[in-house]
Amino acid sequence: MKKIVVLGVLIMMVGAVLSGVSAFAKEKDKVQPSKEVDIVLPNPDKNGGMPLMKALNNRRTEREFSTQQMSKRMLSNLLWAANGINREDGRRTAPTARNKQEIEVYVIWNKAAYWYDARKNKLDYIKATDISSVPVMLVYVGDLLKQSKELSFVDSGFIGQNVYLFCASNNLSTVFKANVEREKLAGELDLISSQEVLFTQEVGYPKKK
Repeated sequence: MKKIVVLGVLIMMVGAVLSGVSAFAKEKDKVQPSKEVDIVLPNPDKNGGMPLMKALNNRRTEREFSTQQMSKRMLSNLLWAANGINREDGRRTAPTARNKQEIEVYVIWNKAAYWYDARKNKLDYIKATDISSVPVMLVYVGDLLKQSKELSFVDSGFIGQNVYLFCASNNLSTVFKANVEREKLAGELDLISSQEVLFTQEVGYPKKK
């Protein structure tokens, strides 16, 4: 009888331990709040993806997103597609007039603001922020000392279309926005006087219907 009681107690103890481990694992899998550090992104995957004509056929605007967070790897792929470096001379996946490269991509992700350093493939931490509730907000910022505002508008559009095609190829939702809180965003991103927020583009996984 004593052996049965002892065995029962041991089984309960093992069950409790396993339950605790499972709960810890689930908690660990959750996206943790961003720390005040720069983030080195995984190398972008430059192979595969959907055929271009199919991606064009699937390209569309979607304004609603699920709450699923985007992984660092998917974010790395997204940013490289948007305006990453694709040649040894430093030229980008999106063109700019006279190769001025006046557009910088800023990222609001996981309750923090970052600048995308395409040359080092990393996110430079700026500050914590609650300015956006979507999984990822890309902010297209033009340096108007390098390029006119009119041409910067055009160059931002090239980046936006890259993002649209990437999202179509990866079953992501996105919307390009011109009606944005430019002054508020500029303050959150610590922009200098020659920089101006031009557009934003929100990206996330589709909302389940």
